[in-house]
Amino acid sequence: MDHVLAGALHERVFAILNQLESPETIRLVEAWRTLLRHHEPTESGACKACGPRWRKHMCSVWRIAATYFARD
Repeated sequence: MDHVLAGALHERVFAILNQLESPETIRLVEAWRTLLRHHEPTESGACKACGPRWRKHMCSVWRIAATYFARD
């Protein structure tokens, strides 16, 4: 995935998680943040957790996050 697009998606997802955070949702939001940080791309574009097979595409964790948190 292009680094610019990945960066924009990362910013959007984390911004939405910040908006969703409340006393009732703090544990769930923090769990998502931790999971997404664990699956961040390396400098080569590979997912830290899933490995190099995800260099050209988002790993499944980021695809799900994009589906739920980055849509209009």
